[in-house]
Amino acid sequence: MLDHILVLSKIDLIIPTRNKSSTIWRFLVPVLILLLAAPFVLIQQQTSQQLDNIQIVAQEQARTLVRLLNATDELVTEQTNVAMRLMKERSIAMGEPNISGEINIFGREVPNLKFGEFELTNLFKYVDDLSSLVGGTATIFVKSNDDFVRITTNVRRSNESRATGTNLNPNSNAFNVLQAGHNFSGVVDILDEPYITRYDPIYNDIGSIIGAYYVGYKVDMKVLREAVMNTRQLKTGFAVVLDSHNKIRFLSSHVPNSKAEHLLLEQPKSWKFVREDIPNWGFMVIVAYPLSEARAVGLANSWFVIGAGILLGAFLIIIILWQLQRLIFNPIGADPALAIDVVQRIAAGDLDHDGLEAKPDTLMANVLRMRLKLRDTLSMLRENADRMSLSATVFNHAHDGIFITDNKMHIVEVNAAFTKVTGYAREAVLGNTPEHLGFAARDNKFFAKRLQDQEHAAEWRGETWNRHSNGEEYAVWLDIFAVRDDTGLINNYVCLFSDITERKQAADEIEHLAFYDSLTHLPNRRLLVDRLNQALASSARSGRDGALLFLDLDHFKTLNDTLGHDIGDALLQQVAERIKCCVREGDTVARLGGDEYVVLLEDLSEQDLEAAAQAEAIGEKILAILNKPYRLATHEYQSTASIGIALFRSHSESMDDLLKHADIAMYQAKKFGRNTLRFFDPQMQSSITARVGMEADLRIALKENQFMLYYQPQVYHNRHITGAEVLLRWQHPERGLVPPFDFIPLAEETGLILPIGQWVLETACNQIKAWEGSVHTQNLQLAVNVSSRQFYQADFVQLVHQALIRSAINPDRLKLELTESLVLDDIADTILKMQALREIGVRFSMDDFGTGHSSLAYLTQLPLDQLKIDQSFIRNIGIKDTDALIVQTIIGMGNNLGLEVIAEGVETEAQRAFLQQHGCAVCQGYLFSKPVPLEEFEVFLKKG
Repeated sequence: MLDHILVLSKIDLIIPTRNKSSTIWRFLVPVLILLLAAPFVLIQQQTSQQLDNIQIVAQEQARTLVRLLNATDELVTEQTNVAMRLMKERSIAMGEPNISGEINIFGREVPNLKFGEFELTNLFKYVDDLSSLVGGTATIFVKSNDDFVRITTNVRRSNESRATGTNLNPNSNAFNVLQAGHNFSGVVDILDEPYITRYDPIYNDIGSIIGAYYVGYKVDMKVLREAVMNTRQLKTGFAVVLDSHNKIRFLSSHVPNSKAEHLLLEQPKSWKFVREDIPNWGFMVIVAYPLSEARAVGLANSWFVIGAGILLGAFLIIIILWQLQRLIFNPIGADPALAIDVVQRIAAGDLDHDGLEAKPDTLMANVLRMRLKLRDTLSMLRENADRMSLSATVFNHAHDGIFITDNKMHIVEVNAAFTKVTGYAREAVLGNTPEHLGFAARDNKFFAKRLQDQEHAAEWRGETWNRHSNGEEYAVWLDIFAVRDDTGLINNYVCLFSDITERKQAADEIEHLAFYDSLTHLPNRRLLVDRLNQALASSARSGRDGALLFLDLDHFKTLNDTLGHDIGDALLQQVAERIKCCVREGDTVARLGGDEYVVLLEDLSEQDLEAAAQAEAIGEKILAILNKPYRLATHEYQSTASIGIALFRSHSESMDDLLKHADIAMYQAKKFGRNTLRFFDPQMQSSITARVGMEADLRIALKENQFMLYYQPQVYHNRHITGAEVLLRWQHPERGLVPPFDFIPLAEETGLILPIGQWVLETACNQIKAWEGSVHTQNLQLAVNVSSRQFYQADFVQLVHQALIRSAINPDRLKLELTESLVLDDIADTILKMQALREIGVRFSMDDFGTGHSSLAYLTQLPLDQLKIDQSFIRNIGIKDTDALIVQTIIGMGNNLGLEVIAEGVETEAQRAFLQQHGCAVCQGYLFSKPVPLEEFEVFLKKG
């Protein structure tokens, strides 16, 4: 039916008609549908409400039955409490509960429960008297193992005999509660009859459960039974009472027991089951009824509502038809559907004449008149729109920002790209001037110049900086041109601009990456070279000196290795900032890489000495500020630097030579203790060249075994040789025998001391092994000097141990000599390593004792075997009383600490006699023998 009505409506839109029936049907069809649907909705609502009411009645019936049982429970429970109090009072009067042996009851041995002297077994008068006073039944139980056994009761079996000798049901709630030592009150089934009972435990004098009291009253269920039997819900519905085992106790009389059991078991969806629990009894009341009967009742009550709804609907239709005619059809002057169709066609742009007419002074007549005027206007507008369409498309879709101003530079129009680039909405910019919107922000008179010279400056293009609505500056390429009228006067300005910020930033970033260090943002080597070339050219023109400061951080590698590269990078950044604070505006601070920085100073004095003083002042300023503590994350760190300075003027030296000279001077600063500065001079260059050559020769010496050991004996005063100190010598193929003070410092600095020191250690161990075969040499001890760099290797202990294992010598034949400064650099690590080697058997001697910062506290912690008095004190015995006193003090301290004392540098008999007089047992020096090769030493041994 609805489809038919829709088809008619479409036909009305195409064929003009004055028939109003289609419009009436459009109003009536929804009303008729509503009236037809209303009875069904009402029936559904009435049926649902009736079902709810029936369920409420069923619930109330179930609750009524529950209340009957609860009322019975309350009355009888109070009676059981009274009976239990009376029972306990009588037992107290008889005496204290106790167990006296065992007693036989029906052939079963159970404990003999007594109250005082009264045996309770078969004492029926006790329970019968109680029942005669308060009614009900009473029992005394005795606890026999895990059972409660009836020994006195007036509860009877089915044959009317007393139930003595029987057990309390172990599966009952009462049994479990009594076992736990608590009282129990509740409903209990006895012989399929409900009893309201109470059980209380009986305790002996030590608090143990020896039995139990029981009182109970059989519940008269007649009222409940009759109430249930007479209950009927609707026609076939029923009520039922189930016990704790889901067994039917009571059932409505009109329902067979088998049918009720089947329904309760299957629980069909066509039936409604209303449940109410009776917790104290463990019972459940169920009222059940078929849903079909409930719906039938609801439907029977709905016919009146349906009839009333139909009458009301008919009345509404009459009212609607009357109001349609009066309020709609007459004022419109035509079929409303036709009027709507015309308006929709106008809205859709259909203004063609279709021959329609309408009564004068009606809404339809006015609509037709308006359509005619719109048709004429639209025709004229279309001609203009076609011409502007192309321009508008270009304007609105251009990627560049465009704004148009009047001849006073007030903005009259902008495109979408303008808003996107500037951040200003169109409404906010109209009527404003470009400078107020941040255009040409770095030239306040930019647009004023355009207005002042309209003849020549009407067109302009170039790069400017604008300010965004958020305050940020951005670069643009701006084009401005004027639009003139027929007389040549400017009417408007058209301005096009594009954001080139990212392009400029990319170019700047490329330049920055090419010429600046990424970590510190200082100029890199490439930019430094460029500026150094300019500085050399400038110095040549002006005649003024310049200076190059080469700066290297001291011990930076240690920081990186201990705290990590992140902390190292933080230090490099802070160092860069501090150096920049120390130089002048025209000077350059660059980072070459790692921990190396270069400072380029220009326009110094024309006098070399004065220029050197100026460079030194800036260098000292840098050293001072770099000496201040650094905060690196959670660490406070102290750092120093070494600076080399090279002066220059014009192009007398190449750029590479200048950098090399400053670098050489920096290494000279490190050689003189670090945290200082040094100037480059030619002598320094020759020393560096020699040093480089010696380093190369040292590496060759290691490969070609050019090193050899000399031995200086250590003797007692009776000239008995106890051992020797091995001393390193270098037999150079061209230079001859090179003394150790010429190459040992270089070996220390370059790290070559590590393989050299290991060679010395292993050679000494092998010599000890070689001496084991002779009676004259098997007890000799060799002393080996250990450098600080060698000792502080992480695997130093393992290296010594491996050398001992390979040579298979007695470890106490090896003595390691350590200087005071080495020991005290890291006392904790020193103690650990010395103790580890001492446990192996290696001996230790403190070399050059007295020249360092001696600490008695540390001396007592070190596993030393010997103190060696430095030769500077021995040399002055008999010359300086203070040195002689120091020698006596060292000897006394060593002897008191149980350490052997040896004096080195003994050259005169007077020195030896002094040492013997004051208790120094061992001597070493030229008085006995200078250091000699192995062959000469072994000859010396044979003579000795």
